[in-house]
Amino acid sequence: MGRSLSRIVVLGVVGALVAACAPAAAPSTAPSASASAAATQAASPSATTAANTKPIRIGALTSLSGPFAPWGTKVKAGMDFAASELNAAGGVKGRKVEIVARDDKNNPSEAVTDFKDLVETQGVVAVGGVISSDVGLAAARTAEQSKVPLFLTMSGANEILTKASRYTFRTCLLAASMDMGPIAAFVKDKKITSVGSIIADYAWGHSIEAAEKKDVASLPGVQVQYAVAPVTEKDFTSYLRKLQPANPQLLLITGHPPGNFPITKEALQLGIGQYMFGAWSPPETWMQQVGAPAYGHVIEGSCADWSSPAYQALAKKFYDSTKSFMDFNVLSGYAIVKMVANAVSNGADTATKVADAVRTGSFTQPGYAYPLSYTEYGELKEATPVIYTFAKGDPAGGIDPGAGWHTEVLLHSPVIPPDVPAQ
Repeated sequence: MGRSLSRIVVLGVVGALVAACAPAAAPSTAPSASASAAATQAASPSATTAANTKPIRIGALTSLSGPFAPWGTKVKAGMDFAASELNAAGGVKGRKVEIVARDDKNNPSEAVTDFKDLVETQGVVAVGGVISSDVGLAAARTAEQSKVPLFLTMSGANEILTKASRYTFRTCLLAASMDMGPIAAFVKDKKITSVGSIIADYAWGHSIEAAEKKDVASLPGVQVQYAVAPVTEKDFTSYLRKLQPANPQLLLITGHPPGNFPITKEALQLGIGQYMFGAWSPPETWMQQVGAPAYGHVIEGSCADWSSPAYQALAKKFYDSTKSFMDFNVLSGYAIVKMVANAVSNGADTATKVADAVRTGSFTQPGYAYPLSYTEYGELKEATPVIYTFAKGDPAGGIDPGAGWHTEVLLHSPVIPPDVPAQ
């Protein structure tokens, strides 16, 4: 990349337990008239049919506005596409799949309210698509209390998962502590000695800072300088000038997802950094915001294996249907719905059973860079992310004709050992 990058290498069906607890005047083995009527109704073909055809509702809790909207709108598009595919094929055991969307507005309190509404009012069997780590922290605690599975697309802060977690699962972005392995390999391969890092002042940013200090700053001969900025910061000139005296060869902007694009543009204008390592930001947004200067300079991670025929076939179907590019956020949303549908198809008829099926099984989504298999607390246990850059020219396979750019895979990471929660 840049001058010639070597290929170094990546509730629920919440069952409403209806129990009549009024004490009887005297014990009796004879069924009451109301009980007999209820039993007759439950056994009737019409009642059985109604139960079997009730829609499977999945919540899309994601950022449809605010700083994380570029990620969230993509996730929802993937969830919608998966549901439309399933429904066109007759649904899941004849049941229609419905996506119920809520905008978390990058607000943890809003997310908790939305999660409870999705579960208690909308009757979802699972919720997916969370982007922000602050939102993920709040939503995960609510998911564990509600016993309804929550699937994270981004939300990589380590503390989201605990040793007691049983209903929260990562799907795309790795835990911050796992994200540094490929970055450290890149630093060593390129013989980089000076690194600048801009961190957002929230859970993900602080997790990334800790991981950088452990896995990058500890490398022999490598110096890392830090600057911490608000999540909503728009102008990063002062932060970059703080790093400029160290003449960083690599800018780590992994810890500030919303700032990826302005930081890169301003850094290029100031002549700071030969490479910029991003925060798994949407490829299309990179091209819209930065354009050709990103070629060979911006390095990113992905849960989509851009180079695989399976990805290209699915991305072509998505483009033909939506006239949009299938990035890894879209693919994560798509996989969440397919994974839940697979669990229901195999007999998981409650939210708890869906969570159990996901935790103890392994789901292979064509086009994904790794299987969706989990530790007991919901961490990805076979993650092999793809590291890539951007290059000129349309992508192969007609997956985004006329784009003028494509992703170029640099590395398929070896399996990254799953993070073990501290608590």
